[in-house]
Amino acid sequence: LQARKQGVTTMRIAIVGAGIAGLAAGYRLKKANLEPVIFESASFAGGRMSSLTVDGFVLDKGAYTIPESHIFFLELLHELGLSNQLVETPGTSSTFLKGVEHRMKIGSPTDFLKYKLIGMKDKKNLMKLFIYARALGKSLNLSEPTEKTLQLEKETVSDYLLREYSPELLEQIAYPMFADLFLGSPEGNSKAAFLATLRNLTHFKIYTLSRGMGTLTEKLKTMLDVRLDTPVIRIGHGKEKGVFHVETGGNTPTSHAFDKIIFAVPATTIPKLFADFPPSLSNGLERVHYTPSIVVAVALSKPCPGNSMMNTFTRKEFQALATVVLDRYKGEARIPKGTGLATAILTAHMSERLLREPDSVVARTALTEMASLWPGLRENVLFTRVFRWSHAGVQLPPGTLKAQKAMRNELESRFRDLAVAGDGLHRASMEVSLRTGYRAADHILA
Repeated sequence: LQARKQGVTTMRIAIVGAGIAGLAAGYRLKKANLEPVIFESASFAGGRMSSLTVDGFVLDKGAYTIPESHIFFLELLHELGLSNQLVETPGTSSTFLKGVEHRMKIGSPTDFLKYKLIGMKDKKNLMKLFIYARALGKSLNLSEPTEKTLQLEKETVSDYLLREYSPELLEQIAYPMFADLFLGSPEGNSKAAFLATLRNLTHFKIYTLSRGMGTLTEKLKTMLDVRLDTPVIRIGHGKEKGVFHVETGGNTPTSHAFDKIIFAVPATTIPKLFADFPPSLSNGLERVHYTPSIVVAVALSKPCPGNSMMNTFTRKEFQALATVVLDRYKGEARIPKGTGLATAILTAHMSERLLREPDSVVARTALTEMASLWPGLRENVLFTRVFRWSHAGVQLPPGTLKAQKAMRNELESRFRDLAVAGDGLHRASMEVSLRTGYRAADHILA
């Protein structure tokens, strides 16, 4: 109301990027009676939180679950009338070691005690680590790091576990965790990131959306002015004071004038778009460490025989596969009756290596390791689809949280008419992207 009284409804606002962060920012501004314009270089909205339907199979291109800890995400689904599409998954996970599948329901103490992937000594140590992580409380809020948090991020996960615990905890617990949730490795992330993740692996529910994870982003797209296939080429200050000059490409290149800008693209690309960015901030954004990700959806004529929704692997035995999701556990509406769908997420190392290779090479690499787990799988393949993401997982090596906090503070104090949304200055998470989108919109409104 105060914003409307001040005539803020006439503001011209551009949002660069129509991923979940950009769409969330646009939605927040729309609720304040503003009409932001969202420019997206791709032919679809949602980024990694998008879906594709092929021959009755619903393929998630990147994001595939919603933990109940994603409070803002679930609230938005309810607000948009999409709660009825939430499907609770079994929350089961299997890790393969030496050809043996070790299955556990995430957050189940009973399953944990029966878990044979690690020995009793390592189980006790893992419980100690969990209790320690819970006791750290707010110190493990990575978005608002304290002095204690910064102390915890001074060494890598691998250095910490090898020094204090065992190689088995590193290889059979930490590595699958980071390969799946961070799209990275224990060597590339800090002790603080490990403890913060471990703390949340308690009793919790895991959801998905019955018609694909892109349901939410498609809904938001219909409510906003989203211009697909319209890459932003350059942003600079216009002749008029306080006005941004935005040049866009695509089929109809043109230029626009805006009063406010929200960047909702990978942090490393922002200095390339905005010529007037201060060098100190540009250097900081360019140092954000992303890992690429390749997702391979495999449609099958028969159900895949796996026993868990999420399947993870050790790196000594599997070089290509980080995670394989069996989509039948995400709801019956996702696949035609009697068929199967498996979604393979490749390791960061393999994704980087294959990022520019043909789809046929990528699919063959994934299928080779999948067939070693489930013999006969190759013969049942109906089709494959490959989705590539060059900026997927934000890595948190030692010192990153401190640098992120300094960057966020400087951005917010230096700019009144510009904001940055997305996970680049936090950690990779749909919830983080959503909340940073809200925060960027609030900064512009303020």
